[in-house]
Formats: sequence, C-alpha cells, structure tokens
Amino acid sequence: MLTSVTKAARFCFGLLSAAALSPSLCAADDFYKGKQIRMIIGTDAGGAYDVYARALSRHMGRHIPGEPTFVLQNMPGAAGLQAANYIYNLAPRDGTVMAGTPNAIPTAPLTNPGQVKFDPNKLSWIGSATKELYIGYLWHTAPIRTFEEARTTEALLGGITVGSFSTDAGILASEFFGMKFKTITGYKSSPEIQLAVERGEVHGVMGTAFSALKLAQARWLSEGKVRIIVQFGLQRHPLYPDTPLYIDFAKTDEQRKAILFYTGNLAHGQPYFAPPELPAERLETLRRAFDATMVDREFLKDLTASGGEIDSPMTGDELARFVAEENRTHPEVIAMVQKVLERF
Repeated sequence: MLTSVTKAARFCFGLLSAAALSPSLCAADDFYKGKQIRMIIGTDAGGAYDVYARALSRHMGRHIPGEPTFVLQNMPGAAGLQAANYIYNLAPRDGTVMAGTPNAIPTAPLTNPGQVKFDPNKLSWIGSATKELYIGYLWHTAPIRTFEEARTTEALLGGITVGSFSTDAGILASEFFGMKFKTITGYKSSPEIQLAVERGEVHGVMGTAFSALKLAQARWLSEGKVRIIVQFGLQRHPLYPDTPLYIDFAKTDEQRKAILFYTGNLAHGQPYFAPPELPAERLETLRRAFDATMVDREFLKDLTASGGEIDSPMTGDELARFVAEENRTHPEVIAMVQKVLERF
C-alpha cells in the first residue's frame, strides 16, 4: 500500500513531468493534509445543484494531495447570488472554500447588476460538471397544451427572482414572442415551485434543468403529470425530437442574439469556483482534482444512482475563457434584455 508521502511524491512528479509546472505546486500537499474544504451550495437542499455538489464533495477529496474532507453548507438566496457575493467578498482566499451555484451566476453582472457584488472574471473558476438540457413544462391540467397556444391563452409560471433562468425565460417569451405567460416570482427554490405546481398555484416553469425535474419529480415524468412544451439550445435533444426550440420563436435577429447570449449559460450547467486571488498552486490543485473526479468511476456511479449524469464537463481554464467571452457580449444585446427584465 502506498504511504501518503509516496502518493504525494508521485503526484508531484506526474505534474512536473506532464505539464512542466513549478515545484511550488507540491506545497499544496502539505497545506491540505488534515484540513477541510467548505463547499458552499447556492441553493436549498434537494435540488439538482445540491445533488451534484454533494456527490462531488464525496469524491473530490481523494484526488487532492493530503485528502482533505469536505463540509457542505447550503446558502440559498437570490438564485445563487448570495453565495457568489459571499465567496467573492468574505470567504477565505486560501483554497479552503469553494462554491457550486446556478449556471446564471457567470453572467449575473450583465443581467442583474443591482444585486451583484462580484466580478466573474476575477473568480477562481474550477470547472463545470455538465452542460444542461433545459426545458419548459406545464402541469397536465394547465389551460394550454403547447408552447404555441400561449399566444392566445394565459398560463401562470413560477419563478424565484429576476436574474434566474427559470424566471427570465418566461418574461422574455412574453415580451419577445407575444406569449401570454404571467410569471409569479418570490419562490425560494425549485422544490418550492414544484410544490406550487402540484398544488395548482401556478401551471408550470418556463426554463428549468431537465436533470432537476428528473431528480426531484421522476414520477411526474413517468406518469405524464407534466407536458414538456419547449426546450432550450440550438438543437433538439434526442429525448424530445418533436418539442420546439425556444430560439426558433425569435422574430428578429436582435432577439435571436439576445437568446443566444441568455442560453449560453447552459454550456456550463454546473459551475464551481473559489474566491479571487487564490495561490496559483492551490487553484491548480483544485482544478486537477475536479478534472480527475469527472472521470472517477466511483463518482460517476454515485451520481448516476442519485439521478444525475455528466455530459461535456469543462475544465477550469475552459470555463474561465467561456465566462470571459460571455461577459464581452455587445452592450446593445445586454441592454435589450435588461430593459425587458427591469420593466418586469
């Protein structure tokens, strides 16, 4: 059996040989030994983001020299903004705290600047676990059966707050496409909205992760309790080849550009990050451990058993570049979206 010293030595030798990195990276070995990493989850317990973060926390420590344990803390609020603001402004900048939040956080300064107290380009991006299939669904007793029917008949949608994808997608559909969606905000979490749907307070949700619905309400899908009426992205998913794409309802090139910007977050469906100004060797350690976990058989088995799946994960470098590109979106496109959301 390898001793911890031998493991650390092999780890450092591998990094130095494969990537020609500085020996200072090996200092992270001693740092994490006997320590804990606090995982901040930007949602309530029970949803998809929570499930993914908990699975990651059960396995990622094995890929970090020193094998630190993970401690989880749910910090819901404003669709992940509370957690992101905390990470940026208050969390220790030593590699002992990281966060998993909703995928809209990287572009939140562009869409919800009033509540944002962070610069996404300065956050220490660790990686994204999967891209997301997002859908709009309605309860089976809703007054409309298709997305198209919302042009003439009103349907009530549940939302958390402006700035969260599930809220904004319904608002933009009403403004851009002339749909008669009435969005009710103020719900604290996706599970709370799902309960409201089941009780008949609202008819459905316009933009939600399919994984979240499958994890929390598999029975709804198997029993036909909900109708999937629209999907997001540029191509129809094999699961729903006959369900229309949201972007196909755009009436102008400007609307299409706005939707492309707004759905870009789906490429990084489960983003993880740490505070700014992390020591370079610790950020590199966390990134490599994340990448290793994404192909860890035990992790994948654990996540699958919980109802999740990994599809096209992003490395920390890839995610950082993607976030930087998103935040260079043309101001006119952003202003178009902001004008609609601010009026709401």
